[in-house]
Amino acid sequence: MKAKTLIVLTLLAILLLSTFACGGGGDGEEEGVTELKYGVGLPLTGQYGAAVGIPEKYAFNLANEKVGEFTVAGKQYRWKIIFEDNLGTAAGGTSSATKLIYEHHVDFMLQTLKDPGMVAAPMCEELGMLCATSGAEIEDFGPDRPHLFQTSATFSLHAPIFFDWLTKEHPEVKRVAVSGPDDMTGRSIGEAIAAAAEHFGLEIVSKEYAPLGLAEYMPIATKIASKNPDLFIGAFGGALESIYELMVALGYEGLGASYYWTEAGAERIGWDICEGYIIFMPIPLGDIWPEATAFRDEYEDSYGLELAPSAFWAANVLFVLTDALKQAGTVDDIDKIIQTMETEKFDTLIGPIGYGLEELNGLARLAIYPTPIIQVVGKNQYELLHMYSPEETEALAVEVLK
Repeated sequence: MKAKTLIVLTLLAILLLSTFACGGGGDGEEEGVTELKYGVGLPLTGQYGAAVGIPEKYAFNLANEKVGEFTVAGKQYRWKIIFEDNLGTAAGGTSSATKLIYEHHVDFMLQTLKDPGMVAAPMCEELGMLCATSGAEIEDFGPDRPHLFQTSATFSLHAPIFFDWLTKEHPEVKRVAVSGPDDMTGRSIGEAIAAAAEHFGLEIVSKEYAPLGLAEYMPIATKIASKNPDLFIGAFGGALESIYELMVALGYEGLGASYYWTEAGAERIGWDICEGYIIFMPIPLGDIWPEATAFRDEYEDSYGLELAPSAFWAANVLFVLTDALKQAGTVDDIDKIIQTMETEKFDTLIGPIGYGLEELNGLARLAIYPTPIIQVVGKNQYELLHMYSPEETEALAVEVLK
């Protein structure tokens, strides 16, 4: 009996050792692969949920499939992405960040949109946790927030580049009107666009912000049209394109331009109305970037949704962070990861990009994308009018915004 008992105990010990070796007893490890927890706060309900959050969630999932297992300093890792609804609000940012930190114990964090990002940032700073946001502007980054980055495109970075192009190609434009969502993100974008326009000697005749979920856009459209602008800049997505549609119905014949674009919005108001519209943000329209085009096609085939700008930028967030960890050679030395992010460039769907604008805010914390100037020429058809490289984009932005 003693011999049989010894054999059973030995077999149990071997089984337990095998289980632990395969990750059964480890924290997020399986077959030698360690899970890194990426906490993502994004709006999953309401208008922002439909237009931004849900498309971003799918983009993160597809990007994670593409990344798969990756090697850092000879060890294998994979991402475990944990989503929490931040409602697109400051209160939602607080609650989602709290859950991600204290319930899920995430290693890194992203908070989509400026309102949630700005309340999550100090929480991450206190913990020394790397945090990313989107929809924030240049003045939101600096020495007081060394752990905060923005890998999504920055609207105030590309607005000066658009006006540099516009004043050369359309000198007839003198009066500009701007509209956007009535929240911290929308107002920051509107103010940045207005400042860039005024730098180039253009007059801002109207700045109007629409509450999310607004049922009737005619009063805003009428107010803007009455100012007789030569250029209207407004977002497409979440029904905000209705403002432009109504302006055209009221007789507006000036130029239209946007810092955000969805084909669903163009479909909703009519492609004939949108023809000639100009987009000045790095969005995968047409076939400008082959890798982005391939990702867009796979995304749309997989989920039956358009790859909205926010979703495209979300995918790049994961690609950049993964490459940053590889180049830094560590997943937990945050200082070394930050140093790498400040100085190197990283693989994305549109080629290598890095962080910059330290001349403006003291730290290289904003991703520098190229600036395409794209015009709508037909249904789902676009013409690339001009492309500013990342280097040209940063240099011109510094010159204008300094």
